[in-house]
Amino acid sequence: ESEKLQSQQWRQVSREISLQFISLESAFSASETWLKENQTLILNHFLEHPNTKGAVILNSIAAVKRLVPIFQELFHPYGLTVGENTGLSGQQTKLASLETDLVFGTSTIDIGVDFKINFLIFESSDAGNFIQRLGRLGRHDNFQRNGETISFDQFTAYALVPKFLVERLFETTSPPLQVNQRYNRPQFNDVIRENYRQINNFQGYYKRWGAVQSVKLCHDLKHPNIVGNYPESCQKLQQDCEQVFDISLKKVNGRMYAWRKQWEEQSGKKNNPIAEEAIKFRGLSPLQCGLYDLTETRETERFKTYDLPGILSNLDVEMWTEAGFLQTLQETRQRRQQPIPKGRFKHCIAFLKLKGYREERLNWRFTYAGNLKTKADAWRVQVLTGISVWQPDNPWIVQLNRRLRQQPLVCYILPRPVTEVRQRLQLPMHFQLYPISDETSLHDSTSPYAIAIGQSALLVDTLAFRLQTQGGESWIA
Repeated sequence: ESEKLQSQQWRQVSREISLQFISLESAFSASETWLKENQTLILNHFLEHPNTKGAVILNSIAAVKRLVPIFQELFHPYGLTVGENTGLSGQQTKLASLETDLVFGTSTIDIGVDFKINFLIFESSDAGNFIQRLGRLGRHDNFQRNGETISFDQFTAYALVPKFLVERLFETTSPPLQVNQRYNRPQFNDVIRENYRQINNFQGYYKRWGAVQSVKLCHDLKHPNIVGNYPESCQKLQQDCEQVFDISLKKVNGRMYAWRKQWEEQSGKKNNPIAEEAIKFRGLSPLQCGLYDLTETRETERFKTYDLPGILSNLDVEMWTEAGFLQTLQETRQRRQQPIPKGRFKHCIAFLKLKGYREERLNWRFTYAGNLKTKADAWRVQVLTGISVWQPDNPWIVQLNRRLRQQPLVCYILPRPVTEVRQRLQLPMHFQLYPISDETSLHDSTSPYAIAIGQSALLVDTLAFRLQTQGGESWIA
């Protein structure tokens, strides 16, 4: 069957893989620690199997940044190269990584497609994540180097997974997996899905919030320049949307008016933050910061964006001014005669200089200058100001909080600790849910409330009924 498909120009994208499970304790640094302790094992694989092309896919950008120089120093004496490919990597750095022998990354977009590999070490957070990342290996028979085609002779993977998963797979699942046995891919994937964490797919999101976006589209279709050429478009779209979402757009429009009215009474401003968040085709984080990356060697690629929570946890930074950031950007653009887009920095809440990556994650939490009980008991998306960050011994947090407290944030407050919310709602590992304390709980060891912000707040709104014990009306009621 395989030969027949190949004769019809089909390309094989799933080959036999030698897979080893590495059982780790459930801790943020467990995978990073294992990689540091097993540097020699990884190097020896490259030495024993010349022309190996490998990738290490991790969940943490900071971990990648810390590991790359360690492995570069280890591999260099043997003529082997190491690169990085993350959300904070400049474009030239990403392109250069495709030519290296071993690349460290956090995204699977390039790895296994443009970057052809036969050796993979990967971290995962749930069943879908595991299957997707393992699926990046075994897609190609060969790769090109200096115009020469080099064939892969084998495919090897190491899965860095929690201890409980290994116990389930090899001890409690029925029948348990056996060491040194072969399994076909569909059968193996089913076993992973049954035993690894399942995450929520937010099926109710579009029905709950898609109608808001539809109201905006119908409004746009009534523009004189459009309605003259397409007189029936608005009516047809409205009929289709009301059928799909099973709700009157007139009723949704009324609810959007109520949001705007509530916000105007609360702030004196005439915009509509909740509707604006729902209308976005792609979410733009309200906590996005502009970063000037001093660790980046290419000057034109030092201007980046990154979310505030990741900065608070992993980065060593200092505050900067927006004027200083944009002036440096303009001077760099003129001096280097290269375009550097600045539109993406328009809505940043802060500007910082990135000096390095912390060895250990720092703890922090959001705080609210008031009592959160009534906000949490509302069980709905709302707009809040007065939110700040609590992080002891942070020299620049006071400056940040001056700006953050003024920032209107579309959010959902949940009257449960973050860990409980994550578990009960089956949220993905990187889902943007954070601890928040109020004036009554600031000194509690565990924050009694959780907050989701921006698009995450709308997603949580589709699930929060699972946590409710009483009350809580739908926003559409």
